[in-house]
Amino acid sequence: MIIKSFQLNDIKKTNSNYFLLYGKNEGQKDEIIKECFFANFKGEIINYDESQILDNKDIFFETCMNESLFEDKKIIHISRVTSKIYEIIKELISKDIANKKIILNSDLLEKRSKLRQLFETEKDLVCVAVYEDNNVSLFKIANEYFKKNNISISSENINLIIENCSGDRRNLKNEMNKIYNFCSNKNKITRGEILKLINSHENNNFFDLVDYCLAKNNKKVVSIINSNIFNKNDSIIIIRSFLSRLKRLIYLKKLFLEIGDIKETVNKFKPAIFWKDKDIAQQQMKNWSYDEVYQMLSEINAIEINYKKNYELSHNLIFDFIFSKSNIANN
Repeated sequence: MIIKSFQLNDIKKTNSNYFLLYGKNEGQKDEIIKECFFANFKGEIINYDESQILDNKDIFFETCMNESLFEDKKIIHISRVTSKIYEIIKELISKDIANKKIILNSDLLEKRSKLRQLFETEKDLVCVAVYEDNNVSLFKIANEYFKKNNISISSENINLIIENCSGDRRNLKNEMNKIYNFCSNKNKITRGEILKLINSHENNNFFDLVDYCLAKNNKKVVSIINSNIFNKNDSIIIIRSFLSRLKRLIYLKKLFLEIGDIKETVNKFKPAIFWKDKDIAQQQMKNWSYDEVYQMLSEINAIEINYKKNYELSHNLIFDFIFSKSNIANN
């Protein structure tokens, strides 16, 4: 059966022994596992990688079937799950296991995946899909956190923190914890203090590079590249900075369809765009059509995939991409 990722109480209340969590939002999966399974659990927690089970399913079955003399309950957490484990899980389900919860933690599973279909359709199994965070969902998390802890912070500064997190709520939580500890004896924090805490001077260079590229300001792009030494490890930060900006541009384009005025669209966008960044955001909206933004997003995703295979090639690809896009003349 399907349970929505935000229905934590339903996940906690179910009597099922089998849970499939799938999707690219690793931070949200971590939260669900910790809150719904690990919190206040007094039994034994056993961690497996799928490859270990595929190599020796008999030991895995033995772990699942055996009763411990010392622990009444067990949680068995399996990471990096794919459809390869389908037959093993199906066989395990046919057996009688007690006092154990089996958690399958998977990346994105296609709709035709046998494993996903099994967990979605069987009423005694639980299937939870998690979706990637965007700036809106991350802003909500941060805003609620700071309100709960009585920390006064502007929307622009929350947006600054989010931009430093590469769309990952785990990074966001790390930054929020830094700010919480910093504000232990006060309830306000300035933009300058935030910049120091999150060490975002270099990240600002990355976002400036991306912003000027999307604004088609080739002179500024060349200046930033010439005044910085970007190493191969910086490539992934630049890639993720592009992903963040392109996703924001898509949301701006969608909002523009409702409002019809570029300046008003930028002013009303949530989370709020910092005042000094509004002009360049407007220029980016003028420069690129909806289809062109999606095409760039597809190209950046392809570069990110290549990065995992070949750092050297991706380092060249991302800078070729930057120079080519910043040099494109407007129609």
